[in-house]
Amino acid sequence: MTRKRSILFTIMSVVCLLTVLTLQVRAQNPLEDAIKQLTSENAKGYLQPFVTAFGANMNSGLYHSADISQLGFTLRLDLIAMGTVIGDAEKKYKATNPYDGSEVETATIFGEQGAIVEPIPGVQYQFQNGQVKTSFIPFFLPQLTIGDVFGTQAIIRYVPIPEVNNVPKVTLFGIGARHCVSQYIPAVPVDLSASIFYQSLEVGNLFEAKTFSLGAQVSKSFAILTVYGGLQYESMSMDVNYTYTGNIPGITVPDANVSLNLDGKNQFRGTAGVDISLALLHIFADINIGSATVISGGVGFGF
Repeated sequence: MTRKRSILFTIMSVVCLLTVLTLQVRAQNPLEDAIKQLTSENAKGYLQPFVTAFGANMNSGLYHSADISQLGFTLRLDLIAMGTVIGDAEKKYKATNPYDGSEVETATIFGEQGAIVEPIPGVQYQFQNGQVKTSFIPFFLPQLTIGDVFGTQAIIRYVPIPEVNNVPKVTLFGIGARHCVSQYIPAVPVDLSASIFYQSLEVGNLFEAKTFSLGAQVSKSFAILTVYGGLQYESMSMDVNYTYTGNIPGITVPDANVSLNLDGKNQFRGTAGVDISLALLHIFADINIGSATVISGGVGFGF
């Protein structure tokens, strides 16, 4: 595998545009082309499922146990894979007909062929086709956990990927903390903790995303097996900036410079999972249920 293709594969994993980016090495990103042909009012509906799935993935895999010592040493590197399930509801949205303002059901970014309208005989306008035709959006990232100081651990995520030809620069950064709650309730038979986490992601000049989460975790260990779960409040905000390059016959778009702010729909989730510890090796998997369903798993190294 050449260096260019290796870097491209890494970017695809991080920004979860696997299907789209494998279609191009020399050509411009087809997703970016598709977005630039959308008016601002229709871009929101077209991209909304992507924003929700993206945020759901980024807010996953933050913990695999609630056990945090008051004073000790923790150093663990996790390689985490997660994926959000895309249902039929996320593949269609109600777009605005640019000719008469009526609603038209058409494809989102995850959909199939865009709807076609005929405002006058002999003139047809087709809404944008879907660009990521899948029922599962994957994501991958590394995570470093460092502690323990007064029952607190720090969590860091960082992925810098330079621009390669037409593939934009990608920078992912996340930082957070988890704190032991069990130390304040000596008689509790399980481990309890609480967390706060912030992440930012930039993909070229097109996407800029930020996530935030607050969570409560519980776990119980049985020899090498730890069963864990939790509740989490989370938010996702994505800024999308582009210059409109589309063409609607007979319609003049007043402002070609488009700036959008979209929020993910996933706000609360419940998590249930297991972690198997074999000396310095950890294997974990969990399921997350909220507005979006996310499956997460991976391996960790450390103690």
